[in-house]
Amino acid sequence: MKHRRTPRPKARPLRPRRAPAPRPQPPQPAAAPGGDTDPLADARIRPLLERYCRLAGVKQAALGPDHSELSFPQAERPFFRDRASLRVAFSLDALERDPDAEIAVLGSPFLAQLLEAIRARAARLSLGLIAPAAASDPSSPPVPLSLRESGDHRGVDLTIPVRDGVAKAQKTHVAVHPVGRLVARVVLRAGAGVEEAVVESDVYDLSAGARLDDDLAGLFLDLEAGRAEPADPSLAAAAQPVPAREPAELLKLLLAHLRDKSAERVAARRAAAEQELAVELARVDRYFESILQEQSDPESIETVTALAQRRRTEEVRRSQVKAVVHPLQLLEAALLVQRAEWQLESAPPRRRHATFAAQRPLSGAAAWIMACPHCGRPPAALVICRHDHCSCEACSYRCSVCAEDFCADHGIAECRVDSQPACAEHVHVCPSCRLQHCTAHEGICTEGGDGGDGHTACSTCLAPCGSCGRLVCNRHAEQSDAAAPKGSRRLCAACLKHCEGGTHEAVGVDEVARCASCGKSVCTAHQSVCGVDGQVHCSQHLRRTDRSRRLVCGQHRTACAHEPAAIFASDEVGACASCGKLVCAGHSAECVADKLRHCVAHLEPLVDANGSYGCAEHRKHCYVDGRAFSRKGVSECPICGEDACAGHRAACAYCGRRVCITDLSPATRRCATCAQLAAVSDPPDAVVTAALAATGGETKPSRGWRMARDRSHLVVEVDLGLRRKAVFTVRHGTTVPDSVVKHSLLGSKRRK
Repeated sequence: MKHRRTPRPKARPLRPRRAPAPRPQPPQPAAAPGGDTDPLADARIRPLLERYCRLAGVKQAALGPDHSELSFPQAERPFFRDRASLRVAFSLDALERDPDAEIAVLGSPFLAQLLEAIRARAARLSLGLIAPAAASDPSSPPVPLSLRESGDHRGVDLTIPVRDGVAKAQKTHVAVHPVGRLVARVVLRAGAGVEEAVVESDVYDLSAGARLDDDLAGLFLDLEAGRAEPADPSLAAAAQPVPAREPAELLKLLLAHLRDKSAERVAARRAAAEQELAVELARVDRYFESILQEQSDPESIETVTALAQRRRTEEVRRSQVKAVVHPLQLLEAALLVQRAEWQLESAPPRRRHATFAAQRPLSGAAAWIMACPHCGRPPAALVICRHDHCSCEACSYRCSVCAEDFCADHGIAECRVDSQPACAEHVHVCPSCRLQHCTAHEGICTEGGDGGDGHTACSTCLAPCGSCGRLVCNRHAEQSDAAAPKGSRRLCAACLKHCEGGTHEAVGVDEVARCASCGKSVCTAHQSVCGVDGQVHCSQHLRRTDRSRRLVCGQHRTACAHEPAAIFASDEVGACASCGKLVCAGHSAECVADKLRHCVAHLEPLVDANGSYGCAEHRKHCYVDGRAFSRKGVSECPICGEDACAGHRAACAYCGRRVCITDLSPATRRCATCAQLAAVSDPPDAVVTAALAATGGETKPSRGWRMARDRSHLVVEVDLGLRRKAVFTVRHGTTVPDSVVKHSLLGSKRRK
């Protein structure tokens, strides 16, 4: 089952206390036996608790000198874990007697709950009017209010000089100034140590910003502790109230004093943290030194060294002293003062006016207080700000541009460029470095601006572009990479490019060109020229060919059909005249006949062409040994019709034809057709006509005829008598003898 949290009450402003009627206090119980109580809590925690109980209506019952019981009303219970009552111990003895009690020490849960309740319900505590001297001490002479109200300011003179001006006195009157002090919790952290303390500032005049003397501070503390009652507000009815400073300015003033009061505590905490840091760093060094001794790999040594350095950096950062201030409560009261005002006027031609006031409290024996309206310290000289108020010489500056005086709230002490002061009218914030500078040290950045016309920037942030020379600020400029072709340069946005062919480094526009393949910008360090088209390409689109080692782009990169894994340029391959495939010079050659390139699959070396090649159309093979020859290197055998080279052809001794050696008898040296001659009785007319042409008319029909037919010829043998014979060949379909050989006893003679 989920429990719903009780909503916390909203903060209620505390009204100024009226003088309460004295109430009888119950007698404190006797101290517990056992000696001293040895209080653990800060001495200011118990009064803080008592004031909270009175203001919030919490009933506090004393169970002993160091032991109390608190009963909370319904509105206060959410701050204390919804408890209706609890017991508080202020010493170890009381805690031993009541183990269920809450102990009130710094850092305890009870103190955290109490501070949260105070901050939510009592951020300001008004104590009322501090009684004037006449009201607080009946034996003291009465305060001459009538003289002060009438403007009598005798005995107070403005002895502080006014820079470049004069002071004119005005009347003196009685006023009411707010005074008070701040209670805050200060937490110091350094390493593993945490120190917490409640710190109270001195009592300050919240209007003038000046610290009150010890006499007035004692009256304030008496009023706070209840040892004195606030004065009747009617005593200050005729006095003019002076408002306190702005909350931010007031908090800044009081926190500065708290910082000064805590300086000794911070120094002690820093010294202790430095000792603890030295011990911890020595331990870390010993630990990583033992690990490094076990490493031999350079990469492992580098990794461990980097880890050790990071560990040391973390320890140094953790040991730094950090102070956190939590304002708890502002205690304030009203103080009746005699106030004298002077009108300050600067010399012509500026004619600036300001008012300076001095005050003398009408309580105690304080003298006149002349404090700087800005810092609250006694001024050595007064300076009139151009915004018609004054400050001391330490809080004022003279503008290096217009030479007018100004206070610290209306200008800067140092220009970002020349470290000279400048008033608010001549101060600009550089949009590049975010630092303040005077108008004398600014220029125009040509980049940016609402209308694209640029913007102002300090002269330190402005420098010319290394490419186009225009002035650009640091915010709109970028440094090119040190590995860029022209080195590291300052470049404007228009001249800045990123090389997209490498590691995307910044380069100048004058160092890049467009890649002809992808259109990206590529610098000269990552670009090359294609060996075919001569255009610039990035390195991602260029490859080296395997044979010539030239760089070619993807468009002009191809492969050989006989070596697909190799890279060639498009001008290093050509189409085969036989099959049309792309082939390189290593897998192609020129045909000796047609002078065209063919791939090696369609070429063969020719035996009769001294190593030249011939394509399938312009070569023939000897069918005997299969070797390739040019078309003229082989002849068709007239018997079988097969191609045979000259080395495998021989002349038939009978018909005279050159036939292949397979159709020629080695013994008779006659071809196969001549060996098949057969006698015929009636030769055809075409044969007779051819015989007449072959024999010169010697042939007679009565003589013997023998004939044989082969693939290309008709071989005819004619008997001429006297043991003479004529052998001639006639191609099919013709009547003209192709060859004629006559045989006789004297031998054979080829006539044709």
